[in-house]
Amino acid sequence: MNPIAQTIILSASTVRLIPHIILYMTKRKAVDADLTKVQDCKPTVMNFIKAMTRERTFRNLFYYRMGEYLSVFVKWLCPPERTLNIWCPSIGPGAHFEHNYATYLNAESIGKDFYCLHLVTLGNGKGGRPTIGDNVRIMTGATVFGGIHIGNNVTIGANSVVMHDVPDGWTVAGIPAKRITH
Repeated sequence: MNPIAQTIILSASTVRLIPHIILYMTKRKAVDADLTKVQDCKPTVMNFIKAMTRERTFRNLFYYRMGEYLSVFVKWLCPPERTLNIWCPSIGPGAHFEHNYATYLNAESIGKDFYCLHLVTLGNGKGGRPTIGDNVRIMTGATVFGGIHIGNNVTIGANSVVMHDVPDGWTVAGIPAKRITH
């Protein structure tokens, strides 16, 4: 994008983001790890403005980090992605949602450095909701349900259906999901 046009757009966006910037500055510790995954990959106010202006899914994560009651006062100024639903008591730092539309995250907990693409469902099933470890990557269209545990450093392939525990370090794919050997 033309640098002059970018400066004009970001300057205009900054005005509507003043309450968001204040919230970010007061709760910066909770947001900085997520911010390093988007736009300029730096925990700066300028990168925050870029991410809030350009990435609706980052907005969802920011509002999640701020809390349901605090974020209600500022969401209308910069609307989140309507079809990305987060119902999870805790998500570790460094989460990144890549163009997540039609995604439903209903897990007991999600670890740090979580990466998730669109059309993913984490949800209730036999035994409750899934628990997701650290450094987990879930690709487009995957479904993970039930009271299962997804270990650390796991990749779940596109369109997979995961109904059983996945140990640390595995890559799984398919319906039902099975380990992919290299």
